[in-house]
Amino acid sequence: MSFGYSVGDFVAGANLAYTLIRVMAETQSASEEYHEAMTELCGIQQAFIHVSHITRSSILPQATLNSASFIVLSSMEIIARFLERTREYRKRFESKAGGVGGISSSSWCKVGWSLYKRDELRSLRDSLHCRLVAVNTLFAAARQF
Repeated sequence: MSFGYSVGDFVAGANLAYTLIRVMAETQSASEEYHEAMTELCGIQQAFIHVSHITRSSILPQATLNSASFIVLSSMEIIARFLERTREYRKRFESKAGGVGGISSSSWCKVGWSLYKRDELRSLRDSLHCRLVAVNTLFAAARQF
């Protein structure tokens, strides 16, 4: 039985992950939380792509595909919530960058991500990491049978 996930769902998820990667890449922050969150985002984007390829083939049982699809697609909600929670923050720092002589938007965001959004980044990283581990474990177990 299929849960009704389509390739389009995975493409939408990969695009959402890419949107957040692009937003975060513009800041060029050097904090450890920032780099770790970027790593997990890139990993989840690849998971979207990988699961979309696997669902088109019939290598794995449908139950495994449904589980992987659910895990990966639940990441879309996490990414969307992160983008929503940080939207005002990003706007505020981007607007301040124009008023301060010589300091770029990237510099303001870099300081902001490091000081104010560290917990947000850590939460994003941890949530995405758990999902990536779950998908990898699921596929590793499925290969054994």
